[in-house]
Amino acid sequence: MTHDVNLGIGNASGYFYHAPKDTALPASPLETLGTGWEEVGYIAQDGITWHTGRTATPLKDWANKIRRQLQEDSTGTVEVPIISTTAEVLKTLFGEDNATETAATTAHGKLASVDVEEGVVSAEEAFLFIMKDGDDAMMLGTTSGLITDVADITFAPGDAITWSATVSADKWTFMKDDGQKTA
Repeated sequence: MTHDVNLGIGNASGYFYHAPKDTALPASPLETLGTGWEEVGYIAQDGITWHTGRTATPLKDWANKIRRQLQEDSTGTVEVPIISTTAEVLKTLFGEDNATETAATTAHGKLASVDVEEGVVSAEEAFLFIMKDGDDAMMLGTTSGLITDVADITFAPGDAITWSATVSADKWTFMKDDGQKTA
């Protein structure tokens, strides 16, 4: 069943993906992802928040009436709370060169680690979020985005470790597929 009012429920196959910069977005949210796309990790229950970045400055006349709106240069962002703690998450958030994964040995399991220094940022990448609600599928993605912020991380008993990141991009694409194919 298709809906005009949708829930922003993540697709159970992964939720959050990344690929090298300029990797093409899928033609439909129902399309199998092409080469290069990798799952980053699971998103927390509260989901993602898209800030479109559309702001304007009003120009007022002498009578204090708005006569024109000047669009400001601004970047759209997606706030994404990731609840997976893996080498892929660390590489995505802190840069491929700063995170490592070491194979399991007889002395320890597989190790994921990151060295965080001031000013370290990840490289530009393509990012994709896929949602599904009944037959409807939606996606939000960019072919060139950057992790511009990683919020404070709390390590507390009873709470999932959440890596709250901000992905910034000049251009975002949102698409909905109502799942109703023609015969």
